[in-house]
Amino acid sequence: MTEVRTKATYYALRVRPEAVAPEWWTAARAADYDAPQAIRALLSGRSRVELTAEEAVLAIHWASRLSGWDDNGGPEPLFVYPMLPPEG
Repeated sequence: MTEVRTKATYYALRVRPEAVAPEWWTAARAADYDAPQAIRALLSGRSRVELTAEEAVLAIHWASRLSGWDDNGGPEPLFVYPMLPPEG
């Protein structure tokens, strides 16, 4: 069972290398003008970006709205580590 951390000082937005999501990457590049700074960094070639919990939530919400995010029920192309606390 994965432990959810709630008091992390920073989070990392990471590219999930095993996720095959060409539709999402294409959509993200097309909408990069509107992307959060962390997403733009990943689009420019970085595989990991440090950010606050608030920035991580905004980035994941932005990313998950694009087509191809959950292709065929596979893993999403990006993830946050440590895992963000559940919304509530």
